[in-house]
Amino acid sequence: MPMNDNAVIVPGNGYIYFAEPNTPKPTHITDPLKPGPEWTNIGHTSRDDLPEFDRDGKDAEAIGSWQNSTLRMTTPDITYTVTFKALQASADTYRAYFGADEDAVQPDGSIRIPATPVPQVRALLVILVDGKQFVPLWHPRVSLLGSDKIEMKEKELVAFPIKGTFLSSPLIGGAIGEWAQILPRQTFRLDGAPSSGPMQDGSVGAS
Repeated sequence: MPMNDNAVIVPGNGYIYFAEPNTPKPTHITDPLKPGPEWTNIGHTSRDDLPEFDRDGKDAEAIGSWQNSTLRMTTPDITYTVTFKALQASADTYRAYFGADEDAVQPDGSIRIPATPVPQVRALLVILVDGKQFVPLWHPRVSLLGSDKIEMKEKELVAFPIKGTFLSSPLIGGAIGEWAQILPRQTFRLDGAPSSGPMQDGSVGAS
């Protein structure tokens, strides 16, 4: 792989969106704040604790024969997750943190907290922004639930830690998501292909 100075990213800003489970990947994003009407921005999230993507599972192990000690490698079961801290005291935040279904939203807008939480399955879109370039990370089925305590400090924003576990989706043959590559200063589709249209600086992208 050749070195590409434009293929690195510093996530100075970012946005997290929810949608209905198995919402298709947006195929044309020109503005990280406008991925499509079906996506709901969950609002402010922690700047001190940025989203963290994790994997849990065993490493692949060698299985050998008497003649070859590394004849095969096992295929371990891996679970991938993301953890982030939502800051807005909104219905979307409460439902994800407390595991509350849609009918938990009361007429006055409050959320009735269930005694037994039920993980909320949503589509998730995380967009990393670095200046004029950005990288969308799409997962069509994610199981969301609060992951830690809610701490309150006098001079800090209240944060709601939420953990999402990536689930397989029939939209992509049982896979768990698709991450785009960086295509700086150009309108692009999430399938990685350049598209025609205005760039963010007003010039025209390649056809």
